[in-house]
Amino acid sequence: MIRTNGQKIRVARERKGLTLAQLAEQVGKTAPYISDIERGNRRGSYETLERIAEVLGLKVDEIREVA
Repeated sequence: MIRTNGQKIRVARERKGLTLAQLAEQVGKTAPYISDIERGNRRGSYETLERIAEVLGLKVDEIREVA
């Protein structure tokens, strides 16, 4: 099953036991912003995805979609 960036982020966040608010705080973004990324309504910059990956203990390439 191919997952979008947002789906990969949500799964990793939930596995780590973080709420949207907790992830957002650690990334320096708002919870609605992270929610938009998870739902596919926003792509997020490379820098934001890099920070999310860092917080979740992943490499950015593990969550980025390859076009």
